[in-house]
Amino acid sequence: MSHPRSRPWRTVRRRYRRWVRRLDREPPEWLRWLTPWGTSLALHALLLLLLGVVLYVRSGGWSVKETVHPVELATQLRDDLTSTRASDHSGDPFTRLDSEIPPSLALQPSPESDVINVPGMPPQFRLGDRLQLDPPAPEPSKGRGTARGGAKGSGGIGSKTENDLVMPFAGRSGAMKAMLVRREGGTLESEQAVEAGLDWLARHQNPDGSWSLDPTPRCKGQGCPSRSTIVADHAATGLALLPMLAAGHSHLEKGRYQQSLAHGLRWLVKHQQTNGALFTDGTWNAAFYSHAIGSMALCEAYGLTRDKSLRRPAERAIRFIVQSQNKLDGGWRYYLGQPGDTSVFGWQLFALRSASLAGLDVPAATVRRCRQYLDLAATDPSKITYAYQPGGPVHAVMTAEALLGRQYLGWNRDHPTLLRGASLVMADLGDHPQPNIYYWYYATQMIHNMHGKDWPRWNALVRDSLIRMQTDGEECDRGSWDPETPSWDRWTLKAGRLYLTSLSLLTLEVYYRYLPLYRDRDGQIEGTEAATLAAEGQDPAPAIAVP
Repeated sequence: MSHPRSRPWRTVRRRYRRWVRRLDREPPEWLRWLTPWGTSLALHALLLLLLGVVLYVRSGGWSVKETVHPVELATQLRDDLTSTRASDHSGDPFTRLDSEIPPSLALQPSPESDVINVPGMPPQFRLGDRLQLDPPAPEPSKGRGTARGGAKGSGGIGSKTENDLVMPFAGRSGAMKAMLVRREGGTLESEQAVEAGLDWLARHQNPDGSWSLDPTPRCKGQGCPSRSTIVADHAATGLALLPMLAAGHSHLEKGRYQQSLAHGLRWLVKHQQTNGALFTDGTWNAAFYSHAIGSMALCEAYGLTRDKSLRRPAERAIRFIVQSQNKLDGGWRYYLGQPGDTSVFGWQLFALRSASLAGLDVPAATVRRCRQYLDLAATDPSKITYAYQPGGPVHAVMTAEALLGRQYLGWNRDHPTLLRGASLVMADLGDHPQPNIYYWYYATQMIHNMHGKDWPRWNALVRDSLIRMQTDGEECDRGSWDPETPSWDRWTLKAGRLYLTSLSLLTLEVYYRYLPLYRDRDGQIEGTEAATLAAEGQDPAPAIAVP
C-alpha cells in the first residue's frame, strides 16, 4: 500500500514528464537560439548561486559578526598629511584626526621627519641640475633661436615637454607641500598667517572679479582706513591671484578660493588688449608693472591646471613682453622704447620665468638681452652690486632683485660673485630703519635659493616679523598688513594695503611656491668650474634655458 503523500508526488512527476515531451516537440523560439554552452553556463551559474545561498544560511546569515582588523597609517604618512586649519582640516581629505595642531605642521617635528611620503613621479622625470624635477635632457637643437643651456633641463625659462609642465609647481599642495614647509623653515604660525591673508584677499574682491589697490569700497565694518593709492587694477588682480595660486588653489578644483580665482582670471582675460597688454587705464608709471604681474598670474594658472582657455592669453601676454623689450639695453620701463630700470626689468624677467615653467617658449634673443641689461646695471666690474638704472649709484633693493635674476639666468649657487653679493645682502639686513616688503620679497627668494648658512637667520627674522605685523582681531582688516603700522617704506605707502598683503603672503610662501632652484646631488656644477667660467666671461648653463 502506497503512502498517501506519494500520490501528489507522482502527479508532479507525471506533469513534469508531459511538459518535457511537449517542450521537446514544440520548443519556443528563444530556446532554439540558445547554444549548448550557453545552457551549461546558465545552469552552472544557477547552481553556484544556490550553493552560495545555502552556505550563507548555514553560517548564520546576517548574524555573522565581522572581524575588525585595526589599521594604522605609517608614521611618515601620519606626520605629513597637509592641513592648515585646526579641526576642519581644509584641503586634507586623508585624515580624520581632530587636533588643534595639524599633524603636518607640528611645531616639534617627529624625529622621523626625514622619511617623507611624497607624490610619485613619472619614471621619465629626474632631478635636474638646478631646478628640481626635470625630463631627460633633449638633444640640443641647431635651429635658429637656440641658446646654450637648454639641454641641461633647468626648469627655468625654456621649452618644455607636455609631461613636464606641472612639475615645477608640484610643491604647492599635498605631502610635498607639508615636507617643504617643515624642511625649508615654515611653521604652523606662518601657514596660519597665509590662510588669514588669503581670506582677507577673497573678502575684498570686486563684484566683477577684479581687485583694486585701494580695497576700501569692499570693506565691511571697521579696520581698513581709506587712503589714496596708485590706480592699477590689472596689477592688483594679479597680486591677489598669485598668493592663492602659490598656496595650491585652482580655479578648476573645488576649494575655498576656486570662485575667486575663476572670476579673477576671467577678468584678466576679458580686459587684455588685442596686442596682449594687460593694462588699460591707471597711474602713468604702473603699466608695465601691471602687465608683468598679470602675466605671471595667467602663466602660473595655466601651468598648474593645463586649462587650454588660458594658454592663448598667456602666450599673447608673454609675446608683448618680448616685443616691448628695449633692443639697445635689454630693459623695460614705463613706456615702449624707454631705457630700462631694474625694478620694472625684474618683474618682466620673472614673468618670463613663470611662462617657461608653464611650458611656454621664450626667445633666446630675449634672454640674451636680459643678461645684457644686468651687465649694464652693475655698478662694479665684478657685477656684485646694481643700480636702479645703468650708470646710477648702488641700490640695495635693486641688488637683491638683480642677483635673483642672475640665479635664473644661469649663475650657479657656487658662483663667486653671487656668493659675495648674497653676503652683502645679508649684511644689509639690519641696516634699514623701516621694513621694506619689496626688499624682503626679492632678497628672501634669493637667499632661500642659496640655501646656505645665512638662510635660517634671514628666514627667522623676516618670517617672524611678518607674522608679528599681520593684523589680527575681528575687524575687516584681519589677515591683512597695514602699510602705516609700523611705518613701511615710501613705495609701500603709495601702493597700499593689498600690495603689502600680497607680497607678504608670497614671501611667507617661499618654502613651496617653487621647488628648490639648486640641488645637492651629483651633477651640480662645482665651484671651481663656475669660477673658471666666470673668469672667462662665460655664464654656466642657465637656470633660465631657452628653446
